[in-house]
Amino acid sequence: MGTHFAVWLALIACIVGGVRGGLMLAEADHPVFQPWSAEVAPLRTLGIALLVTHAATAAVLGYNASIGQGMGLALGLGWMATAGVHFWDARKLGERPRGAIVELLTGIVLALPAWTALAQLSHGSLI
Repeated sequence: MGTHFAVWLALIACIVGGVRGGLMLAEADHPVFQPWSAEVAPLRTLGIALLVTHAATAAVLGYNASIGQGMGLALGLGWMATAGVHFWDARKLGERPRGAIVELLTGIVLALPAWTALAQLSHGSLI
């Protein structure tokens, strides 16, 4: 029961991560950036990478949860690292960490299916 709920939460987190990638793609076309500016290419690349990795993880979670758990764990660790960097930078600058809470929660929820499976394995319920 808990594993299925964790997979559903991870699918929702995949949607959130994909939307953030899509927003990065949309922001790359913002008038502030020049069409041939050097700042646009990395932003578009990161947006495409976020969109594709979250879509692939959601698809694999729906098709084969055990492989998707590993993919979700990898994405979750990446989101938690990003949140840690934002918390650290905000602390050094004396500002509030905007968006870091969402990144931290996205990372935790993406890694939740793998952690749930590990907890069940440690109690012997998967074997």
